Amino acid sequence: MVKGNMTRNDWLRLASVVIVFCGSLALLYPFWPLKAVIPLGLDLQGGVRLVLQAKATEGMSADQKRDTLDKIVTILSNRVDQYGMANAEIKRLGTDRVLVNVPGTTNPEEARRLIGQTAMLEFRKVIEAGTTPNSDLVPTSTAQEVLRDREGIPYIVESEALLSGAALSDARVRVSQSVQQAGQMYIALSFSQDGAQQFVKALNQLKVDDRLAIVLDGIVYSAPRITDSIKQAAAQGWRQVQNETTITGRFTRDEATRIGIVLRAGALPVAVEPIEEVTVGPTLGSDSVRRGMITIVAGFAITLIYMTIYYRTMGLAADCALVLNMLIMFAALRLFHATLTLPGIAGIVLTIGMSVDANVVINERIKEQRRAGKAPLAAVKAGFAMSVSALVDANLTNLIVAVILLLVGTGPVKGFAITLGIGVVGSLYAAYVLCRLLQEKTPLGRHIPVRVSSPEN
Repeated sequence: MVKGNMTRNDWLRLASVVIVFCGSLALLYPFWPLKAVIPLGLDLQGGVRLVLQAKATEGMSADQKRDTLDKIVTILSNRVDQYGMANAEIKRLGTDRVLVNVPGTTNPEEARRLIGQTAMLEFRKVIEAGTTPNSDLVPTSTAQEVLRDREGIPYIVESEALLSGAALSDARVRVSQSVQQAGQMYIALSFSQDGAQQFVKALNQLKVDDRLAIVLDGIVYSAPRITDSIKQAAAQGWRQVQNETTITGRFTRDEATRIGIVLRAGALPVAVEPIEEVTVGPTLGSDSVRRGMITIVAGFAITLIYMTIYYRTMGLAADCALVLNMLIMFAALRLFHATLTLPGIAGIVLTIGMSVDANVVINERIKEQRRAGKAPLAAVKAGFAMSVSALVDANLTNLIVAVILLLVGTGPVKGFAITLGIGVVGSLYAAYVLCRLLQEKTPLGRHIPVRVSSPEN
């Protein structure tokens, strides 16, 4: 039932509410489970938190350190995105550290390997190869050094690399189709044009039956012999060798996938070392989600009941505004791909209180006007007009605090700031658009629970 005539502004307000309401429902589908709707943080679904220390940065200037850390963040972000670790948070921490939060990972050890690997790929000439881990090989000059493969077998290689991983353009996991190695995983390397030209130059420095070690982070993964066919291909130009190099080594699928990813993403500019590691179990995370949701639902339900009891039909209008604000809150988190954390849940609970606070201020102003003898509709309009300055001032300060926390805070603090900021904007919109529309244009604002001290105007 509509009370009074609907003006053009009223229809616009109604249309905006319908759009916001329907849009929020569409964004939140399928509504449950929560992690299928909104990404959950490390504290809510478990995972791994790492703090990485960048090495060899002591002699760098402040700008060089910042640039180095930015490169590390970019490379690690590419790695976790390609690996499928969703909602990872990677950012600079101080002047020489990087914070990595990987929520929801089911294999923490694999995450540590993926994130911590430098991925320094080199191609080095083999001087001598051992046959067992106990082979005693000694370099004959300072231009040589001993490296070992994953089984501990030593290789004497030249210290200076013939080619680096910077020459690569791609690295893909393949399954061998040969009879001898059927089903085994290997990594097919592709060079850029410049890289392939450098590879041809390196091959021209080697002879048939020389061995070329493929070294990743100081470990020899394979050391194939130079064949006459690859020498002939090199003689025909860079295109003939661009896609002809592979890394073998009895890989599992996960290991081959990880190595391929780190090679595609590129090598870190400096080595990194984990100095802090926290693994959050899924049991703790699910318990936090359950307790957090109980807190939100309980606070929400109690607030709805209280407002209805105390303000009667005016309370029902406030309840509708609160419901809309909660929809706006969760829909905004989904829309902006924000991650919900435990402090974020605290921000949602605080938002419930802020929404109620706005409606309490408005309803008390309406009651004051009604006590002064104004008619219900006039009291409603006057109450909303008189509460604007107080609510805008109060919520503006909250919004400023939320922005400051978002700019300078760390992960958990940012989660709180995001929900707080969304809640401030949503509560004002719900109060001054939906609640006002309901109280001015429906019977919900007709019965104001006060005693009138003078006749109605």
